[in-house]
Amino acid sequence: MKRKIFFCFIILCSVIVCFAQERTTMWPYKYSEFTDGTVYLKDGKTLSVPLNIHLLKSALHYLDKDRIKEATSADIEFVQIGFDKYRMVNKQLMFPLVGDSTGYVAELLLADLEALQESGGAYGSASNTQATRQLSSMEIGGVSRVNHIELKEKKDEGELLPLKIQYFIVTTDEVYPANQKEIRSRLPEEKQAAFKQFVKQHKIKWKQPASLFELLEFLKDL
Repeated sequence: MKRKIFFCFIILCSVIVCFAQERTTMWPYKYSEFTDGTVYLKDGKTLSVPLNIHLLKSALHYLDKDRIKEATSADIEFVQIGFDKYRMVNKQLMFPLVGDSTGYVAELLLADLEALQESGGAYGSASNTQATRQLSSMEIGGVSRVNHIELKEKKDEGELLPLKIQYFIVTTDEVYPANQKEIRSRLPEEKQAAFKQFVKQHKIKWKQPASLFELLEFLKDL
């Protein structure tokens, strides 16, 4: 019971953080402001600067005076922004929901560009070709404009940015998308039947981190 309450609390906090503000194409960041944080590098060094997560690729951006710059993902071990701790996984910052250094379930928050294209935004056209063309030429905050002060002044002028959440199971050896077909494709033949039985027996729900945590134990044993 305590574990279920803990899972619910973590997920609720994540939802509050994700949707407490509206992101736009001119401010496609997870946080409403650049927040004091620390970058922990693989060579043991640290860097403490104002940080934010750019949701186009879940990349780490930081402030150098009034300029916004992108950190080199290959050098990063993990990042602390305020009270939130992120791991660099597959060159993207992911938020560990539950687990430890031997394995965890992680959440990836990204801008849903397909939804933006399909909706047409304020473009006045539902044509996917036209929407794609306009999206590619659109000003994206933190990419086409990197002056922090200017971007803050214009943060509400862009298109409303739809978001999507993806889950991953991270072990010391592999990173598995929370997708049954994808995981099966990576398993050796002799583990296929056991995996299928485990998923059925535990009634794994692929969009629920608490359920994915049970699957983590199976994958760690590999």
